[in-house]
Amino acid sequence: MLVHHRIHDAFLAAFAAEAAALRAGVDFGPLNNAAQLASVRALLDRLPTHAEIVTGGGRPPRPGFFHEATVVAGVRQDDEIVQEETFGPVVTVQSFADETEALHLANAVRFGPAASVWTTDHDRAMRATRALHTGIVWVNTHGTTVSEMPHGGVKHSGYGSDLSLSGLLDYTQAKHVML
Repeated sequence: MLVHHRIHDAFLAAFAAEAAALRAGVDFGPLNNAAQLASVRALLDRLPTHAEIVTGGGRPPRPGFFHEATVVAGVRQDDEIVQEETFGPVVTVQSFADETEALHLANAVRFGPAASVWTTDHDRAMRATRALHTGIVWVNTHGTTVSEMPHGGVKHSGYGSDLSLSGLLDYTQAKHVML
């Protein structure tokens, strides 16, 4: 998550409190397998000293591949946990000074599955949706998909799309014949 520096601290406190509430009152599913749980644990174990686990970070005392909802702050752009896809209940929170920096940080990763932009400024939202190098961008929402629209990542997040006509075209090969 990239959060404007003016609201970063208040946002981080509120978001961490919500993540802690998930641990206390909501039962969400486990990771897919032991290897993925080990991968998430390893990313957290290798956090640099400047990074801080604000809440979570552990495994709940129960069998299975469960992991606590975890919020990590104080990360830098070149940190492994920022640059890799975690695929676990872990989120990093970074601050930014202006729109240009936010877009640079968002795009300065090897992966590009999805992004969401949260703003009351319509022009800013449209600039960001054009500038973000991701397969899908949501504005003031996150995670909603419909079968009529393509879904897929860019960069190292995968090739092609699923859903919609775009997904079906991945299984075809066009040939242009001109007589």
